Amino acid sequence: MSLVLADTSVWVRIRQPSVGPLLAAAAKRNVLAMVGPIALEILRSARDTVQLEREAQDLHHLNQIPVQPPVVARALQVQAALARRGYHRGPSSVDLLAAAAAESVGAELWHCDRHFELIRQVTGQPMRKVGR
Repeated sequence: MSLVLADTSVWVRIRQPSVGPLLAAAAKRNVLAMVGPIALEILRSARDTVQLEREAQDLHHLNQIPVQPPVVARALQVQAALARRGYHRGPSSVDLLAAAAAESVGAELWHCDRHFELIRQVTGQPMRKVGR
């Protein structure tokens, strides 16, 4: 399996029986990836500095996908394509950047957010709905 990028919508469901073991298995196989914008969303919910630092360290150990200018350019292209379809206010900037980052390295994007299905209609990239 290639890399897997799990969106925040998956991470917040980690306690669901169908999600936690799946993330753990991907991490054990060293295919779980992280991108800066998703890390920022995850860390935003930390209760205190200790939790934030601990979680940041855990996320740092995952495969990192950089958000370089070509990734931003692709996110903008997808946003424009969605706007032409009437969905420019659907996916957030984090959704667009995460999808573009995953696409840039051929990673499968795991999500539990209908906005990613809109993105997939434009990009055709591999995605998987995880959780409920």
